[in-house]
Amino acid sequence: MRPPSGDLGWPPPFNFRGGSGPMRTIDLLQFSLKSAFRRRGRAILSIVAIVIGAFTFTITSGLGNGINSYIDAQTSAIGAENTVSVTATSSMALLSERFEKYDPDLVSAVAGTGAGILSQSDINTIKSTLASGDRLITSVQTNPQYIHAPNGEKYRFIYNGFWPGKKVNLVAGTQLDDKNSAAQLVVPAYAVKPLGFADATSAIGQTVFVGVLGVDGQVRDIEAEIVGVQQRALIGGNLPFGNEAFDALLQDYSGKGAGGAKWYPYVLVVTDDVERVVNDMRDKGLSAATAAQMVGDSRTIVTGILLVLNLLAAIAIAAAMFGIVNTLLMSIQERTRQLGLFRALGMPRRTVFTSIALEAVVLGLIGSLIAVALAVGVGLLLGPLALEAAALDLPGLALFQFDAGSLTVIVIGVTLAATAAAVIPAVRAARLLPMDALREEL
Repeated sequence: MRPPSGDLGWPPPFNFRGGSGPMRTIDLLQFSLKSAFRRRGRAILSIVAIVIGAFTFTITSGLGNGINSYIDAQTSAIGAENTVSVTATSSMALLSERFEKYDPDLVSAVAGTGAGILSQSDINTIKSTLASGDRLITSVQTNPQYIHAPNGEKYRFIYNGFWPGKKVNLVAGTQLDDKNSAAQLVVPAYAVKPLGFADATSAIGQTVFVGVLGVDGQVRDIEAEIVGVQQRALIGGNLPFGNEAFDALLQDYSGKGAGGAKWYPYVLVVTDDVERVVNDMRDKGLSAATAAQMVGDSRTIVTGILLVLNLLAAIAIAAAMFGIVNTLLMSIQERTRQLGLFRALGMPRRTVFTSIALEAVVLGLIGSLIAVALAVGVGLLLGPLALEAAALDLPGLALFQFDAGSLTVIVIGVTLAATAAAVIPAVRAARLLPMDALREEL
């Protein structure tokens, strides 16, 4: 049989044997691919529109992953997520990013700055609200004075407090071991040179001394080992902090000469139900917060910005879907006689519907794959350059982080959206009556 005049896509993508023979899937795919690019200009414009929307989704997803991962790391630098800090009033973090030389005439406590004082009565109240599995860690007012290496110069020691399970990003060394009976310290990176060490690695395993002023006016030294050097953090303070053994010695030495009187700047509650503990403490008129809550509104702000970007991406995708509808409707209008001929030769309605839908799948899949590849490349290449250009000194921050799961969801989601856009054109094509279609003018 000779092909009719005009480009009608001969041979058709189905078996003619009486119109009832099975058609091959590969034939249908090839036919849909050819039809999708029947008018290349329109097809390319539709793909470009899809790329714009999918690119925005992908780059926003990578940005969200990168920033949220950094916030998670900063949150863990404050403390473990199963621990609640309880104070009499809202606490403030004392932040510093340099070592100051120790002045022996300056003998004032710095721990717990801005925090209310808990009495023994408050401690009893807190204990009464705890469940059987909860653990209470009390911390009396401490008064560390200085830190120095053996035979080294003394520098003021501002303590970042004790929080069980605290994890930070390290330049060198390991995290603190709260089960170790020996006093351990993690010091910030800026402390390495003043303490007399060549670099962070050289500081690991070295002994330092922390002077503590007791109530009796005597200064006693705590001998501690540096086990880690902390990378600069945006949240949580860049200050030295110790393990449980160090904190116990610090409290003991600070309380020398105090007799039986004790007062507490804060206490920690380790629990499996932080929400219950926080609510119970607040009901008692105390201030309670987890590490995540201490971070404040950082994550909320990031989420809001990402939501706006995703909304813009959704608008771009919606515009691309209208473009696909227009492209397919125009394609069907141009191919009315072709589709009518195929229907007259026995092509089922469902095959007509499927072939049109597959055209949209082709456009959506190509557009989303291009967008994902482009976004990943741009993110990995320009992310570090953007941080450098903005002069942001945030070690550990990867501005864009992409994972296979999110990328797959974007590709599938955009392709499904393109397929959904093809429903109206595909239904219209499937409802064509063969005789009416064949009467259409070319």
